[in-house]
Amino acid sequence: MQNKQRVKRAQFESRIRCVAKVALLLILLGLGFVAAASAEDKESYFRSVNITDEPYKGSVTCIGCDVVVRGDLHGEIVSLWGDVTVYGKVREGVVAVGGAVHLKNGAEVGEDIVALGGQITREGIVATPANDSTAIPWMHLPGQRSIGWRGAVALLGFHLFCALVPCVFLRPRAVRSVAKASRRWLAVGLLGAAAIVAYSYGMLALDEYLHVSDLVESIFAFIFLVVLGIGLAGIAYAIGDTIFPGKFVTSLLAGAVILTVLELIPYAGFLAMALAASWATGSAIWSGLGFRGPRPPRVPKGLELKLTS
Repeated sequence: MQNKQRVKRAQFESRIRCVAKVALLLILLGLGFVAAASAEDKESYFRSVNITDEPYKGSVTCIGCDVVVRGDLHGEIVSLWGDVTVYGKVREGVVAVGGAVHLKNGAEVGEDIVALGGQITREGIVATPANDSTAIPWMHLPGQRSIGWRGAVALLGFHLFCALVPCVFLRPRAVRSVAKASRRWLAVGLLGAAAIVAYSYGMLALDEYLHVSDLVESIFAFIFLVVLGIGLAGIAYAIGDTIFPGKFVTSLLAGAVILTVLELIPYAGFLAMALAASWATGSAIWSGLGFRGPRPPRVPKGLELKLTS
């Protein structure tokens, strides 16, 4: 009889412990949800974000929009195609890709400040970490809303470089072969997009799984840039030849300028860049880097002498 009572008491105590563990687990989960609710990360697309005077716990990611901080942000800011303006305090870093960072009087930033495609401006008294600010205004991200003259010049120089340098190592006939292949715009565009995706995944595999050296990655990157540069020269000539037919250098320059202008258009410039990269890469591959295509007929020596005489 006593044994039965002991067994029942042991079972009762085990049930009490089980209920206590479940209750403790629920309490911990509740605290976790409360902490998550108090430190929510905010994401916004093409709609500006304003952090008011109240403290906000969490990070802010803004694509195609601006971020304005007037209060206390316990997190970091990442902006793509937009500017970041700080009046208050940001406890972590600020990164603006395709935009600028404006620090107003009384602003405080706890960690690194990076502006790619824009500048970092300071007005009045600003508290930032020493030597932790990086601004590259010479870089223009296609599609960004703010257009600086240095970024526009750098983008134009890139297209002129890609248009003219292949002509130094290749004959104009090779560039014309790439331009002729670009007429199949749908086929070569799909081919180029597939090649870019395969290259991206290949580079990821080399880095994450195969752990190759930086030299090997640099070689593959150089090969891709060569293919892209030859393709850009071909499509630049194809575009310019519609305006200046028969004028090789003028067509190249005109095509490079047109590609630059298209990529400077806010928002739509990114789409223009993606389409141009796919079109150029596919055209270069389709034409065998300009070595596959029709060749002009050879003129007999006797006829050549008669023509020159």
